[in-house]
Amino acid sequence: MIEQAAKRIPSEPYPELHPVLEKFVVGVQNVLKRNFVGAYLIGSLATGDFDLDSDVDFLIVTKEELADAQLSLLKALHLEIHNFGCYPAQHLEGSYINRSLLTRTDVVGLQPLWFVDNGSTLLERSVHDNQWHVRCILRERGITLAGPDPKALLRPVPNEALHSEMLRAIEKLRFRFVAEIAKPLGWFNSRFGQSFAVLTCCRMLHTLQGGAVKSKLAAAQWATLSLDREWQELIRQAWAEREGVRFGLKVRQLAHESVLRQTARFITYAQKRTCVQR
Repeated sequence: MIEQAAKRIPSEPYPELHPVLEKFVVGVQNVLKRNFVGAYLIGSLATGDFDLDSDVDFLIVTKEELADAQLSLLKALHLEIHNFGCYPAQHLEGSYINRSLLTRTDVVGLQPLWFVDNGSTLLERSVHDNQWHVRCILRERGITLAGPDPKALLRPVPNEALHSEMLRAIEKLRFRFVAEIAKPLGWFNSRFGQSFAVLTCCRMLHTLQGGAVKSKLAAAQWATLSLDREWQELIRQAWAEREGVRFGLKVRQLAHESVLRQTARFITYAQKRTCVQR
């Protein structure tokens, strides 16, 4: 692992994180050989709010699209890592993208990548990481585990592209969130999902205001000071939920319906602000 990367990767709350990443990157390099370009951390590790319930978000850049033989070996590698049994090993989440695709602007949000979901060992097709905000995090905040500096791989993300993605994302969030209110336990109506929705809105607004993708904590702090005062307590509550209750418990408990409806109003408020800022 690159020394500079090691300094940015926290040893708490999971001291196993460093050795898991070492084994993962070495394993990927052994599988891909000359097809390997670089291994990077994105998500909360890169933005700076990694906590007990965070995913270990990664992006692997290759020279060419993965061959069938490489896919089979990578599936075996992810299963091997998962079987280590510790939290970081069982919460890797990320994608494999070839270098040519990384530089294309016409396929962002459209072209699926080979993706491993949080807690899974399967490689499936998904656009989850083929997004402008992921490219922004990679280039500006990504942690290089092996390979070239991300700035050598892609150009800065255009502000208009990031803005348009935020508009689409917040509309999708509002639709999915409202659909779960007063329904049996799902994702967004859980305690975790409700707080996630609030913090995601804060993050989107913060990105639109500053043109960069920052951590959820930075976004929550900014929103508490910058948005209308009526939302301050909701934002504080969302961060307290993020900090104070383990993921496994939060996803099994319904949020109170009054909080869900207030959150729906906040998402609508955030959506209106994104339109004004356009």
